[in-house]
Amino acid sequence: LKMNYKNRIKGSVICLFFMGVVLVSCQHEVKVEQHKLAGDALGTTFHITYLGKEQDSFLSKVDSIVFAVNHSLSTYQQNSLLSSFNANSEKMWEDPNEAKYLESDRKHFVKMIQLSKDIALKTANAFDPSAKLLFDEYMRAKKVMEYMQQDAVDYGLSHMGMQKVQLDVNGIPYKLDSLVQMNFNAIAKGYLVDLIAEYLDYYGVTNYMVEVGGEMRLSGKNGEGKAWKIGINVPEIGARPTDFFKVLEIENSALATSGNYQNFYIVDGKTVGHTLDPRTGKPVLSDLKSVSILHKNCAVADAYATACMVLGLAESRELISRDSTVSAYFIYEMWGELKGEFIE
Repeated sequence: LKMNYKNRIKGSVICLFFMGVVLVSCQHEVKVEQHKLAGDALGTTFHITYLGKEQDSFLSKVDSIVFAVNHSLSTYQQNSLLSSFNANSEKMWEDPNEAKYLESDRKHFVKMIQLSKDIALKTANAFDPSAKLLFDEYMRAKKVMEYMQQDAVDYGLSHMGMQKVQLDVNGIPYKLDSLVQMNFNAIAKGYLVDLIAEYLDYYGVTNYMVEVGGEMRLSGKNGEGKAWKIGINVPEIGARPTDFFKVLEIENSALATSGNYQNFYIVDGKTVGHTLDPRTGKPVLSDLKSVSILHKNCAVADAYATACMVLGLAESRELISRDSTVSAYFIYEMWGELKGEFIE
């Protein structure tokens, strides 16, 4: 890890700024000692705030969790389980001797496959991690500021689909299409949040906030003895990090936020959004400006936030309304004005 640290805070709480959301708790007296951990994970950063007795072993354990998830799900590490699976034609490895080495990472990989299959089904494939070939073409096009090439889109569409990734009788993932590749970026951060939160739960920590790259899980109360307050940023270019459109008070829930107002590029005067619809292979600019999903598990919230940005406001309303385990706060534009809507 490039950075990891811990500190102890009393007296006042420093605001933490994340992508699209802000932990709101500034300049108030803290009644309970808080401890903070931070470091690098999955190409971004993590921040942990927990209350109560300081545990010196927490940082090293969190680092080990981060290492395991990176080694299993990272698209940047050449030797990760995911990279190996993407590179090989059928199984996770060509050399059977590697199987034992990869065994410890397989549980994370299998969990991501199982959860992704379930969410892909529930979202009518608006969420589909098997669309890596399409994502790679999008990144190529963005780099040179042009539209995605149709032949590359057609190729990506023909070699994707979570139904093409299966588990054998021993729980080993394999491909029905040797060219399928996966990218768990839209769910892995949330999954890591869940793993860290479950570790804190196991050791009896009841009041905490765990955040990875803007996705978070909150338990119990903050240092003021109140619900955690999370500010959702105004989804407009030029808005300051402290410009909140909505402040949510959260206890015992995960939160994931996605938006389409920051990462885009221009081709021939037209805006190309960064949200990729895996069903068409093309970028979409939906009428939703920002989506914040609440669920007990951050991995689910993370994936649903991505799916809603693909589906747009009307279909997302239907999706959230028929799933009693998920709530959402939508920000959208109507007649030139930003509107907010909470759906349970």
